[in-house]
Amino acid sequence: MNRTLTAASLIAGPVLGALATFFWEGDRYGVTASVLLMCSTVAWIYGLLAVWTRIGERRPRLGALGSLLALAGFAGGMAFSLQGFFEAIFGVSGDDSLAAAAEHPVAAAVVLWIPGPAFPLALCALGAALAWTRLAPRWLGALLIASGALFPLSRITRTEWTAHTADLLILAAFTALTLTYLRLDHPHPTPEPA
Repeated sequence: MNRTLTAASLIAGPVLGALATFFWEGDRYGVTASVLLMCSTVAWIYGLLAVWTRIGERRPRLGALGSLLALAGFAGGMAFSLQGFFEAIFGVSGDDSLAAAAEHPVAAAVVLWIPGPAFPLALCALGAALAWTRLAPRWLGALLIASGALFPLSRITRTEWTAHTADLLILAAFTALTLTYLRLDHPHPTPEPA
């Protein structure tokens, strides 16, 4: 995959996701936050697939499963961003939206409740896979796992300070991951023996 586009994707995704939190309307996403979250999802997936491809070079099954989990997680992100967007433009409250989703339990499970947890699980899986394959330092794997654990807490409780903390943790992890990826993708040449 394109090295520059991958690096831009790995930074743009979490930056746009973090910006979205600043535009929450009360405890909901609203129009602006939903659009930023949707753009974050589109930006982020390219870079993540490149990282999982790199993992797949060492562990093919792990790379394939990780890519699938990442895609499922971003499907959930896209679904929740669209839910927030449509709630805002149609003036539907969060409670009314959840009640409407409950009338379609199977569809709601497929669209929201199953892919929703896949995003934080994908962050945790990525951290574990990078540490296991030794493509990144263990502290970076631990940082990704911690951000994956904090993310659902911040979105379930809808408390801004927890959401900003989770966003900052994710951004720090992905900044470090981008630098690591760039080193892996473009190793320094080994000097020739004299």
